[in-house]
Amino acid sequence: MNAFKSNIYKYLGGTCQYLIPLYQRTYSWEREQCVRLWNDIVTLHKEKREGHFVGSIVRIDEASAAGSTTAMIIDGQQRLTTLTLLLIALRDYATKHPDCGVNPDKITKSLLINEFEQGDDRYKLLITQSDRDALIKKIEGAPIPASLRSRVIDNYALFAGQIEKLEINPSDLYDAIGKLQIVDIVLDRQYDDPQAIFESLNSTGMDLMDSDLIRNYLLMGLDSVKQIQVYNNIWRPTEILFDYEHQSELLDNFFRDYLTMKLARIPKKNEVYKEFRSYHSANKIPINDLCQDIYSY
Repeated sequence: MNAFKSNIYKYLGGTCQYLIPLYQRTYSWEREQCVRLWNDIVTLHKEKREGHFVGSIVRIDEASAAGSTTAMIIDGQQRLTTLTLLLIALRDYATKHPDCGVNPDKITKSLLINEFEQGDDRYKLLITQSDRDALIKKIEGAPIPASLRSRVIDNYALFAGQIEKLEINPSDLYDAIGKLQIVDIVLDRQYDDPQAIFESLNSTGMDLMDSDLIRNYLLMGLDSVKQIQVYNNIWRPTEILFDYEHQSELLDNFFRDYLTMKLARIPKKNEVYKEFRSYHSANKIPINDLCQDIYSY
């Protein structure tokens, strides 16, 4: 494991693509977290501070066939996605107001896309599939279908509205975002256990639901090809059976009920994930079969 001090512009400014693995939860920051981030940035500027720490980002680097680097984000996707949305909103404001002191092309070409790549490889940040289309459309400035629901769309609108108020000058906002500091933590597959680190981060305050941990537990152990197959054909169809706005809460309730049927007793609410792991370990059900059973229930 190696750790480096960085800032958001340095982090996004290279040619690396940051990929959110399928086993990660969907983008889940709500208005409260976004407003807090916005207020931190405004305060940073008003108090003329040199920096503000926004947390760590944990990744595993993988070389692609073309020789570029793909970083699998183990922790930090919420902050990374939210900051990307803020940059898109600022870019769009600067496009409409060319005299605001911000270069929109610079944001796009240095922080949002790798302009010499094609297809999905073009985007600096590629998030989970349920929100990916919304983020790509925002990056490309494409129309958003009315049927498309995502917190990506909601939080972009929030930041666009805040920028329009001119509480902070757009050029000052750009400078302040550049002062946001992170710790870039790079894992080594040979020595580090990504799942153990993921669970350790969760146990020390990460706000993950039982269903998030269960998805991580089931999918992280599969190779990438099988992971995509199980996610697309079984896990994602399971998730969309539940109302989008309350999906995590409903899935948590479902897994407690699922285990109640399997164990013939009711697990404690704070032990659902622990009980699920024990159930799987005791019965040694292949993950594909277990996911299929979950879907059928």
